[in-house]
Amino acid sequence: MPHPLSYTASTASECRQRLARSVERAWEAFDSASSQPSRVTPSVPILFFGDLDAYWTSPLRVVTVGLNPSRHEFPDGDPFRRFPLGGDSGDREPGRYLDAMSAYFVTEPYSNWFNAFEQLLNGAGSSYYAGKAGSTALHTDICSPIATDPTWSGLERIARVAFGTDGRRLWHELLKVLRPQIAVLSVAKDHLGRIEFVPVSDWETVHVFERKGDGSPRSRPYEVRARWCEVGDEPSLFVFGQAAQTPFGTLRRNEKQEMGEIVRRRYQDGP
Repeated sequence: MPHPLSYTASTASECRQRLARSVERAWEAFDSASSQPSRVTPSVPILFFGDLDAYWTSPLRVVTVGLNPSRHEFPDGDPFRRFPLGGDSGDREPGRYLDAMSAYFVTEPYSNWFNAFEQLLNGAGSSYYAGKAGSTALHTDICSPIATDPTWSGLERIARVAFGTDGRRLWHELLKVLRPQIAVLSVAKDHLGRIEFVPVSDWETVHVFERKGDGSPRSRPYEVRARWCEVGDEPSLFVFGQAAQTPFGTLRRNEKQEMGEIVRRRYQDGP
């Protein structure tokens, strides 16, 4: 099996220190986007969602990947209720900021969206919720850590460039520190071109869901694809499934769980 490295609490502390610069850059990107009317205000940049320390010490390190945070992360009337440690102005001290991101799934997560990934994670023996499964996962965003209104697909091109220039660099920098063993993406297919890690293999089809819940054939079979990339000098399995309003939106709950089981087995097979 790939990834012989086992992370410990001391390793987690070291990696928190390495993330300090990423935190600073996330805030710099947030500030530079202050003139963009589509930036949600008030808000804070979200470098990742989930329990960082529990992730480090998990036997299987999994990250999920979307595009950028939803405006629903900062609800009208009480915008920081999902990030109470952030405060109204956001706390920019790296340690407190990382604690605020780590507390996301114990506070009031936007579960209607994250549940789509959670079902797949459970099939792989992981969860966003620390202690629920053998491993704890994190969520990241490949385009930007900044919440926007409208969503990414509704942004004008000039805004996507403004947010995405810093965002893509930040995401790659983040994953080099996190060193995920599995990275699961459910986005529009053209976003796969944003992945700049060195590929170790070509994309391959690891499973096809050909039938609907009633047993009738799907008009468009759902493909699950994967490829190995080098992240931080270690092989990571990148897995892709098409999104539809929500991650893996055309798959049923049990199919998402089955997909998680398939992904875990494919990872265990190695590059």
